[in-house]
Amino acid sequence: MLLKLYYYGHPILRKHCEPIAEITEEIRKLASDMIETMDKNDGIGLAAPQVGHAIRLFVLRNYLPTADGQWTMSEPKVYINPKLSSPDDETITDTEGCLSLPGLRLEIDRPIKIRVEAMDLDGNMFVEELEGYNARVRMHENDHINGVLFIDRVDAAMRKKIDSQLKQIKKKYNS
Repeated sequence: MLLKLYYYGHPILRKHCEPIAEITEEIRKLASDMIETMDKNDGIGLAAPQVGHAIRLFVLRNYLPTADGQWTMSEPKVYINPKLSSPDDETITDTEGCLSLPGLRLEIDRPIKIRVEAMDLDGNMFVEELEGYNARVRMHENDHINGVLFIDRVDAAMRKKIDSQLKQIKKKYNS
């Protein structure tokens, strides 16, 4: 089932989300619906607050290189109560967008590598060491469950420059 997306200006996007105490059928259904919603909106990741749930859950797909030098997407993956650690000292700047901020793409500086511990839908803990764009996607989605948006990671000059776009998004999607 497609879920309603929540956009910049909605207070749920600024909430520090609560841990999931138990993986219920409701959580499984939400994760499945989030994957469908992410895919239908051409997203690579989606966090629970973006669909109105203030819980520590996100879904995403990895970018996988192909033999011909192109990219393909992995099967979807679910992250419950993720914890990010060991950010690399080396950072890289790359373009990010967000389903909750349609049309806005910005250059964001993030660590090139990260470690992620999370639980899957079967309650199994897993650990990943990631780098590059796949690390970036997890940091972006993890920011969402901490009430942080990618626009919070730009300097004051850039924030001022995009202010009118932010006001337009707020007006268009939250009226």
